[in-house]
Amino acid sequence: MKKTISLVLLATLMVFACILTSCSGGTKIVVGTGGPTGTYYAYTSAVGKVLGEQTGMTFNVVSTGGSAANLKGIRDGDYKMAIVQNDTMINAYNNLDPDNFDAAITNFSVLGEVYSEVIQIVVRADLKDSVNSLADLKGLRVSVGDAGSGVYNNAKELLAAYNIDIDKDITQNNLSVGESANAMKDGNLDAFFFTSGAPTTAITELITAMDIFLLSIDEDVMNSFIASHKIDGKYEVYSVMDITNAQYSCIPEDAPVRTIGVTATFIVSNTLSEEEVYNMTKALWEGKDKIATGHVIAKSMDINNATITLGNVPVHPGAAKYSNEVAGK
Repeated sequence: MKKTISLVLLATLMVFACILTSCSGGTKIVVGTGGPTGTYYAYTSAVGKVLGEQTGMTFNVVSTGGSAANLKGIRDGDYKMAIVQNDTMINAYNNLDPDNFDAAITNFSVLGEVYSEVIQIVVRADLKDSVNSLADLKGLRVSVGDAGSGVYNNAKELLAAYNIDIDKDITQNNLSVGESANAMKDGNLDAFFFTSGAPTTAITELITAMDIFLLSIDEDVMNSFIASHKIDGKYEVYSVMDITNAQYSCIPEDAPVRTIGVTATFIVSNTLSEEEVYNMTKALWEGKDKIATGHVIAKSMDINNATITLGNVPVHPGAAKYSNEVAGK
């Protein structure tokens, strides 16, 4: 009888312990993303689900302030994995952005580039006659993203190319994409910047609520911006990209929006082992189709671009091992 009671007690304790540890028995990974209505959070949530199923590890995907916050979180040990813009990543690694990083952050490696992000500039449709370029945003109420984020940096530099001081020449709002969309619906915002994969949920939902349009960037400004913003004069991370009607219904089929793009990249803490990151990388690329059922942007994932050299930021040995295996098949 005592033996039976002991076995029951032991079983109960094991179940309780299993609940506390999520029964995974694997590494717990906290993943930094972006705002809750942006592409980073939604896409990475789909990724985390698939990686958890395939690796036995636990992925806790959290909403953050974006690229700069994610890099600082990796530095401080708050996150083991994050998604970031490659320009912000290279700046952090090389200590080239003292406004956002007080020292180089080098305790991370690249897991892989996953999709292209584009700078999206959304404007109220009732301003279409008066706003024909970024130069016309002067004096308007404009959201430029969280201070220090990749969105903010892109907005600041682009506005400067049109001789607009972000602190003096616009009524600056530092809102997430979801907050920006809500403010525009409420009549409290004229335009907003957002750097993300397209389509992004907050903007597609905004299109169903009100009329908007997206601004193109002048060709000469784009070319000058791309050439002059090579990181450390060596690493070209920007390129000209289109946003089309297939992504947002408000864009005419015959008139895509011309803008500038960067790349969304997964990075991981160097505290993760080669085996752990190998398993994560394998699950990411072999689970691409399943991830795409959770977020459409996954359809654009291409393993052939996954571990291209991103400046001098190293690829994690586990990611490199999987990439080399695929290349050797």
